Amino acid sequence: MANMSGRQIKERLERDLGFEANRARLLTESAAREEVSTYWERKGLGKLDEKTCMALAKAALVSGLVGRQKLGDLIYRLFPSDSKNTDLAEVVVEISALVLEHQKTMNLSRNRASCVNAHLNVLEPERSLPQVYSPFLTATELKNFIKRSNDLLKKNVSSESDFYQWIFETHKLLSEASNGDQYQNDEDDLPEGSGKKGLISRKAISTYLRQWELFAVEKLGPNFSIEVKNSGASPLTERLNSLEAGASRTWTTMLGDITEAKTSAIFQKRSAASTVKINHSSSVRKINSYDLEITGRPLKIQLSAGVSEQVISQFIKAMKAQFLVYTGKELLNVSLQSDGAHVSVSLSSATKADLKKIEEILLQLI
Repeated sequence: MANMSGRQIKERLERDLGFEANRARLLTESAAREEVSTYWERKGLGKLDEKTCMALAKAALVSGLVGRQKLGDLIYRLFPSDSKNTDLAEVVVEISALVLEHQKTMNLSRNRASCVNAHLNVLEPERSLPQVYSPFLTATELKNFIKRSNDLLKKNVSSESDFYQWIFETHKLLSEASNGDQYQNDEDDLPEGSGKKGLISRKAISTYLRQWELFAVEKLGPNFSIEVKNSGASPLTERLNSLEAGASRTWTTMLGDITEAKTSAIFQKRSAASTVKINHSSSVRKINSYDLEITGRPLKIQLSAGVSEQVISQFIKAMKAQFLVYTGKELLNVSLQSDGAHVSVSLSSATKADLKKIEEILLQLI
């Protein structure tokens, strides 16, 4: 049986939390990459190289409209602008549905990390604890919490009962620090989960305890003769163990999961919004216009959804070439089309000094 100080336990849990977060990311990305590759081939879309598969998987794993838009942009770049044989919007929706289970795994990882980190932060008496809670506590209260935090770090833990007591005392410190009278009146205004700058809502504090206890026992329980059974593992641990064991879905299972996800009311609502945006950007590739200014002179930019940094680099070279015949007085017009991507810029009385600024603006817009 181990004999550890509270500080040693905290440091071990910090390392384990970082390892678990990295493990969750790598396993979900790898599984999503393999399934995207299978989907691509089974749908008759050809064969993708590993780098492209990984890029699609990472984009699909990003939650919300941002992820679907990024995924859509990547997919449209892989096809000619006049492609009519493939419903690309449908491909975006189906890949989003395909990786939904892996997205849930990442969300479980993030949620668990938030709950555990909140407890680890109150065990930082010289840094995180005063930074987060000092605005909401009196000087006397803060001094008391700092003392309790230091006591927990110095505490000797040598048995199962000691370990559970340390876990619950740490949670009690977090709970009381997040229950100050000065901001309790704003409780109804706080979202469920984290409140203001790291504070914990009363509605979510029990969830934080469950996650904290599960994590601590899973990682260090065996050191104190606590048996950790598979049936008692967290949902995240079960998912990661399954992925690490090489569990993979068959093509039939993938199709079933895609269909099930697509018929979900929540998924339909989210994908409808993203599909409209994706379809818009693909069907009007040359109408993404921006009206800006450079030192009072109007700058007009048009970009398609398929513009990359490489295309921007080519475009800047074209602008520099244009300056060989440009007088510097009239309107400078430069446009470029490359592999379906389109860029055009117009600026009056342009100078060579404007080129760098235009390049920076273009890179911000893609």
